[in-house]
Amino acid sequence: MLGNTTIVELMVMAAGSSKRLGQPKQLLQYKGESLIRRMVKEAISAKIGRVTVVTGYRHTDMIQQIQDTGVDVFYNAEWEEGLGASIRNGLQHIIDRSPDVNAILLTMVDQPFVDAAHLNKLFNAYDPSRPMIVASAYAGTFGVPVLIDNFYFDLLKSLKGDEGGKKLFVNHIRNIVEIPFIAGAIDIDEAKDLTSLQ
Repeated sequence: MLGNTTIVELMVMAAGSSKRLGQPKQLLQYKGESLIRRMVKEAISAKIGRVTVVTGYRHTDMIQQIQDTGVDVFYNAEWEEGLGASIRNGLQHIIDRSPDVNAILLTMVDQPFVDAAHLNKLFNAYDPSRPMIVASAYAGTFGVPVLIDNFYFDLLKSLKGDEGGKKLFVNHIRNIVEIPFIAGAIDIDEAKDLTSLQ
């Protein structure tokens, strides 16, 4: 059960260069606003905890999209190493600022159907009294957004290169709580993906 002292912080990953797309997907427009701004607004609207946006590639452009939102922004100087480095360094930034944090809720910007309601489903399923991972379930697998208890922080801090959190799912399947999210399978890897949703 969640108590009044439970601290969950949200980490929005927005550091990559989107090589396959040829332009930063964070800046693509969906329903009149950039993907990064849309995701940040949903994270804020969830009212779960402090929101940190991890940036890297074209940091200044990302800042311009969200500077009026009041979120914390962490620039990952090692963004070219890949997603693993952005998770690792972003998490360390959060821990340094909030050493008592119980869990992080990690989300990307390229899933246009992630909203505050789904983020709250993940949050409400969390029990800080035991090590657990609350993951979105879609397309026959687990993925982001995902809430990760601090029991797993050392593992996250060991991520390298372009590793995501998949090793958490593979090696700790018994501690995963599944939250169905069919729309989570829809993400933006190419411009045509976004065009088909407009």
